[in-house]
This record gives sequence, structure tokens and C-alpha cells, in this order.
Amino acid sequence: MKTVYFVRHGESETNAGGIIQGGLLTSLSVRGREQAAFVAERCSKLPIDVIVASPFKRARETAEIIVKNVNRPIEYSDLFIEWNRGSHRIGKRVDDPDIKQSEMDLLSHLCEPNRRLADEENFKDLNIRAETALTFLEKRPERHILVVGHGLFIRILMGRAVLGKDYTGRDCERFVKAFQTENTGITILGYRPEHIWGPWQVSTWNDHVHLG
Repeated sequence: MKTVYFVRHGESETNAGGIIQGGLLTSLSVRGREQAAFVAERCSKLPIDVIVASPFKRARETAEIIVKNVNRPIEYSDLFIEWNRGSHRIGKRVDDPDIKQSEMDLLSHLCEPNRRLADEENFKDLNIRAETALTFLEKRPERHILVVGHGLFIRILMGRAVLGKDYTGRDCERFVKAFQTENTGITILGYRPEHIWGPWQVSTWNDHVHLG
């Protein structure tokens, strides 16, 4: 059996209500660094063989804090970056009413796999990336993998893992809306290719007890 621990990055400056700067620029907030330190302490008790992180700044910073407690190799993969919801968001406040409305519009159009409102990833893009990410994890030789990623894409990825090739845009919308992820929440996904109910099983969702 293989176990994959998914950790959402700590609170970012954008999460705290700031300006949307884009993946490569958005840093952890002071609170986010504290959260990362808490989850790093928990991760030090897990049997981790390797850490794979999104290269986005907030995920890199979270992973680097974890590495201080977990003496394991770290690598970065674009497979685990956040859902690209369009360049029109850059420079806007996260609580801008127009941005909130555009988020709802994107979710409602996921059921149309090929529809693209601007330069965002549509459901077809996300589904292909999720499948590729799961295959990447399946083929790795390590038995215990820690992935530091992002809230929305973790939910999208879990939907693909659980529903497999039957995953639809409507399913994706429901996963994104209903399965919440806290900053530094831990989700555990097990891989057993011979399992009668399918190769991937979720054993823990969004465990953030370390935040108090």
C-alpha cells in the first residue's frame, strides 16, 4: 500500500484578504508561517519518504518550513499548482464582488468540459492534470509521499481519485463547493491497486487539529 499525505499551504497574504498577486508571488502571511510550523511538527511524526510541492511561492515556503522538521528530499512539480482561474484576477482584491462573481461563473461552467471563459483552466484541463498527477504518484517508488499543494486543486484531485474515469464537471463543482480545506489541513489518500472498491481511498479529510 502507498500513502499520500496532502497538505494545503499555510495562510497566504491573499487568503488574508489581500491583493491577488499570482502563484509565483503570493507569500505566506505571518499567521501562515505559524500554521506551517504547527503542521511541520505533526509531519515530523509521519513516515515520510519524500516531499513533493507546488512551485507556487506560498506552497514552497510551507514545504521549506516542513523540511526543517522532516529531513527528507524535496522536489517541485507543476502538476500540483493551484487551479488557474484566469489572469483577469491578478491585481484585484480577493473580496472584490466582481472576483467573487467570476469564481461562481467558473464553477457553474465546469459541467461544460470544453468551455473557456478567458484564459483559465476548464474542466477538461483540470481532469487531465488530475489524472496525470495521480499517475505520477502511482508510479513513484516511495511508499509514503507528502504533497504540499493548494485548496481547490486538492479537492479537484480527490474527486478524480475517488470517481476515476467517471468524474464529470458537475462532480468537480460539487467537490469544490462541499469539501472544504483549511490552511495546512491534512488529507490522506491511500493507494492499493488491487482493492476491490478501486485503487484510491480517502482515509482522512482536512485534519487541522494542530491549529487548535
